[in-house]
Amino acid sequence: MSGATGKACSICGKSQPVEQFSYGNRELRSYCISCSKAEKAAYRKGGVVAARQFRESMRGKWRSDA
Repeated sequence: MSGATGKACSICGKSQPVEQFSYGNRELRSYCISCSKAEKAAYRKGGVVAARQFRESMRGKWRSDA
């Protein structure tokens, strides 16, 4: 779903403008800004395991629809 003006987030699967993937002094990350914030919040609450579970549960939602 990647295009000249958009890119799909690897967590939520939504296609968004490329600008949503350029943050933290890096360009073209694989997570959009909102998913990155949510993943960091999960990490703060439960560490690596919680962050991994968050990513897998979000990916499961859109991958099962495809």
